[in-house]
Amino acid sequence: MNQPIDLIVPWVDSSDPAWRKEKTKYMSITEVDASANSNIRYQSWDNLHYWFRAVEKFMPWIHKVLFVTWGHIPTFLNRECPKLEIVNHTDYIPEEYLPTFNSNTIEMNYHRIEKLSENFILFNDDFFPLQPIPEEYYFQNDMVCDEAVESPIMPVDIGSISGWSCRMKANNILFINRHFSKREVQGKNYDKWFCEEYGELLQRNDGLSYWNNFCGFHDPHMASAMKKSTISKLWEIEPDTLHTASLNRFRGETDVSQYLIRYWQLCEGDFVPRKTLGRSFLVTLDNCNDVAESIKRQEWQMVSLNEECTPGEFGIIRDTVNRAFEEILPDKSSFEI
Repeated sequence: MNQPIDLIVPWVDSSDPAWRKEKTKYMSITEVDASANSNIRYQSWDNLHYWFRAVEKFMPWIHKVLFVTWGHIPTFLNRECPKLEIVNHTDYIPEEYLPTFNSNTIEMNYHRIEKLSENFILFNDDFFPLQPIPEEYYFQNDMVCDEAVESPIMPVDIGSISGWSCRMKANNILFINRHFSKREVQGKNYDKWFCEEYGELLQRNDGLSYWNNFCGFHDPHMASAMKKSTISKLWEIEPDTLHTASLNRFRGETDVSQYLIRYWQLCEGDFVPRKTLGRSFLVTLDNCNDVAESIKRQEWQMVSLNEECTPGEFGIIRDTVNRAFEEILPDKSSFEI
């Protein structure tokens, strides 16, 4: 049995004039890494209502959905829904970090949300459940379920992988290696680190077993089970590191990300091993019809969608994918007016 499990999702309405004005104001007085803060990150798929329908249909056991926002609220959202909590940045992020346009600051302060349960699942609004998912996939007896798989950080600066991303990942690993011995971690929980359920991914742990320190972790781009107390612990252990990172209004070189929460849970051994299911798609004009067909057939437990296209192509991609969601999720959820 588990304690209540919440789902938390951050959301940005990039068309909100007030938000755009404030973002522009602070960008003009802040040194910003353009590749890490590109406007393409804010393109709207206009399919958030399908996200709520999918969560309600395929994860009905969720206690509450905490919808984290700068202040904008989708017009379709039913604010009276008993399973919905709207959380403004100002409700939990310390004033000295506000306003923030940095998803890492938003996520690494979640422990300050009073109404958030100890057990929660961190989502993005581009993660769509497509099949029924039991709560035991995420938590068993209040222990997170996850996969402990290593993967080296590859320092590149091409395409969608920016130098900033590599630096942030390195910050996460430096944090972990300051507090854990890889040999001790894996020796204490050998069966969890070399679990046959990981399948082909187990080769990564075997291949990296020679090195004494962690050089990186495999990061499935899927929803992750987390403990509120883990974030609190990270702040207690290295408050200066987390404070400095949270001061970044935009993504910056001192950032740490929510993946650090996963890594810490894995290294402490407080998890049940299981393989991560789902499929991450980089949607382009060439493959959008195939992606849409995969969604219609509900081939995967969950999909995550990221686009790689010109602004002119995005509308075609968005409409193609959204027609697929409409076909499998035509009925309104209780989260909708």
